[in-house]
Amino acid sequence: MISRVRLASVAVLLLLSSAAVSSAQQADSTHAAVSPARPGRGAIGFQAGSSWFAADGDYSEGALPRMTFMGSFRHVVSSHWSWQASPYFTWAAYGNSTVMAFPDPNFPADETKGQVLLQLVGANAQLQRTGGGPNWRWHVGAGPGAYRVVVQNRRKVLKDPTTKRLHQGTYLAATAQAGIEHFNKKLANTSLELTLASHMAFATRDDQFVDGFNGNPLNLEARFGVHYYFDYKKKGKKPGLPPAPSAPPASTPGH
Repeated sequence: MISRVRLASVAVLLLLSSAAVSSAQQADSTHAAVSPARPGRGAIGFQAGSSWFAADGDYSEGALPRMTFMGSFRHVVSSHWSWQASPYFTWAAYGNSTVMAFPDPNFPADETKGQVLLQLVGANAQLQRTGGGPNWRWHVGAGPGAYRVVVQNRRKVLKDPTTKRLHQGTYLAATAQAGIEHFNKKLANTSLELTLASHMAFATRDDQFVDGFNGNPLNLEARFGVHYYFDYKKKGKKPGLPPAPSAPPASTPGH
């Protein structure tokens, strides 16, 4: 597990390094071009990728990578700052060789986690530090969230044998990410974005989950998707005033 976390950390550093080099090169090349991600604009986007749970305890033991999805609404505050709000969903499955944390009261014959699913769904908000040029843009961000954590076995919510509490609940969370995006030349307001991220839900409940699946699930993920930047109000031309009526020609007095 430690080696995977180290690999993810190295990937984040490489991503940020490439973003910084690209930003420096573009800053020297031209100041006339304007980035689509300019202050005062908004953006909507969607990303999909792969998620793997690296912690905590039974949440990560035997976890297999699965898909992750995130939408986003982004507001560019300045050339160096933006904020983002995002709905989010991911899940995890487990290997058939991983021993069950405790006998499931609903399916006592199950000895492994092969039919167990972990679901993480909710929303988060981030403050992002940004940089780049007219064609490339990078960001690093972090912020709070609220996620619903559900553990199921054979599509039925798992129950703690001691407390009889269901393994589901909504918890405060935290997220952090780093990303780099490239703006399409033909579609000037559209960017392709690669993001590395992590999410943690603070789901530890010692009084509720005595026998297992008690911890703070944390994942590592890579996502790819698109963002579209737009102005909140389109600037239209003011309608021109109608031409003033021409004055009638002056009459010439008769002789």
